[in-house]
Amino acid sequence: MPKRRPAALRKAQNVSLARTSVVEVELHRSAGDGSVSLLAAFHDATGRCLTTAIDERVLTIDLSAVPVGTDRIVLAVETDIGPVSRVPGLRCTIRDGAGANLAVLFDAAAGATSQDPVHLLGECYRRGNDWWFREVGYGLAGESAMTRVLGSDVTAYHLRRVTALAARSAGPAAPAPPPAGDQRPARGLPPGSLDAARIAGARRARGPVSLEVAVDLSGSMAGYARLRTAALHALAGFARREMAAGDLLTSVAFASSAAVLVPPVDVRALRRITDRPKRDVGGGTLLEPAIRLLYELRRRPPAEPAACGLMVISDVKLADKPRHLRPILDQGGYRHIHLVVPESAGGPDHRHWFQQATVHHFATADQLGLIYGAVFAALTGQRLERRQ
Repeated sequence: MPKRRPAALRKAQNVSLARTSVVEVELHRSAGDGSVSLLAAFHDATGRCLTTAIDERVLTIDLSAVPVGTDRIVLAVETDIGPVSRVPGLRCTIRDGAGANLAVLFDAAAGATSQDPVHLLGECYRRGNDWWFREVGYGLAGESAMTRVLGSDVTAYHLRRVTALAARSAGPAAPAPPPAGDQRPARGLPPGSLDAARIAGARRARGPVSLEVAVDLSGSMAGYARLRTAALHALAGFARREMAAGDLLTSVAFASSAAVLVPPVDVRALRRITDRPKRDVGGGTLLEPAIRLLYELRRRPPAEPAACGLMVISDVKLADKPRHLRPILDQGGYRHIHLVVPESAGGPDHRHWFQQATVHHFATADQLGLIYGAVFAALTGQRLERRQ
């Protein structure tokens, strides 16, 4: 009598999430030694990674509160001890908001045979107006594959963990691993607003930090005044709770000229919140006068800040000549330069004026407020996380 072949394991494909807005992803393993992490990467329709989240056991994803533009949420496990297959008893359960199992991934689906250090479990994805889940079940072998699928933050986090493990194994003579600072993915889901955010990790800045903001008031940015003002109100409450004494905020407006919006102030004492300068700044889009004004205002506080960052809120339709603007930016001595661009502006080419800059996009006041918080956290060497 011929032997019957075992039926192939059916993958969890096209599982509808229409009856729930909450997906809970739980990681199980028999060895709870912290060598394995659960990851989530939020992508837009073009594949751009919007944000990442990490936890050692459970991630709860509210599909109604994902970052604007999220089209896909990739779920993966990562380990610092080599192949995922070296983690015993690995299993993953995906549940809905009522606690009912949507899928249980084990054996090969959970990486039991994976020879790679990162294993893709599955993904939540949009189809029309609805969310669905499907199992994926393959590994990512190298740094470029990790970056392409999960984003640079997750890749950097994984490489730091591997480096730290190698240093511990080599003994006291091994070089110290790089510190895990503000590039570590947020624990749990990212906060939805500054009200739900905190600054986490050890502060590495040795003294007060200063954030200098240039706000584009040209005609193409006129529709964002309400969002900018609401974001500053959120920052004021956040700063009183999270920032240190002496941390500064300065803000100027620019168009064809520049004018002060918020003079250098301890951000915890932020009171004057306005999007309208006391004098007209014209109708052009010249950033140079704003940088010069910020640099002049920086000289007024009694002490030089430990770290200084520049944040430019603009659609980057600048009239400046790059050869004139770049030396002025260099003179400012900015440790970080952040371009904050409306989502509707798409991806303007900023490289003419800024050789190195971090680009953020926003569509709501909450998103703009979170960018303020994240930039302050980067200046202090910390990270922004959801409050517990």
